[in-house]
Amino acid sequence: MALSDYTGRAVLTAVDLVNSQQVLTGRDTLTAEAELAGLLGARGWALDRPLVTTDLERLRALRPRLRFVFGGTPVRKSVEDLNALLRELGAQPQLTDHDGGWHWHYVRPRAPLAERVATTCVVALLTVIADGGAARLRICEGTGCGNVFVDASRPSSRRFCDTKGCGNRAHVTAYRERRKQRDPK
Repeated sequence: MALSDYTGRAVLTAVDLVNSQQVLTGRDTLTAEAELAGLLGARGWALDRPLVTTDLERLRALRPRLRFVFGGTPVRKSVEDLNALLRELGAQPQLTDHDGGWHWHYVRPRAPLAERVATTCVVALLTVIADGGAARLRICEGTGCGNVFVDASRPSSRRFCDTKGCGNRAHVTAYRERRKQRDPK
């Protein structure tokens, strides 16, 4: 599955936002404006004004509303809920070429950052679903993980996130188990 740069950036932002609230451990890595700025800056968002507490609160509140589309929620339910979120956000599609190439924006000009990020992430997730990729929105199978990811691999066979070494740990555990069965001592 190929994601355009614009959609890919927004989908990965959604993944980062969701994963900043680790549901299995209760740990939250998005507790200050500086952390939000780092997360958004790493994904190429233009931070044209300082982040404020309202931005942080709105994007933290968005996380559970995005998490549900990962890991087997029926597609129609995901689409209904994401469309409802778009309506709440007041999406206003418009074509723009501000950075040299034509692409869609979904918020009014000069909208607050949290609104821009939220709306763009929701549209990106809907785009993945529309392109037949709903099954690629997954939850890591690593023991005790719970992170979400987008499986962009060609065979759609990825089972683990990249952020915690879950796949590596699972492979090492499987290797040790095979060795133990071959050479019991």
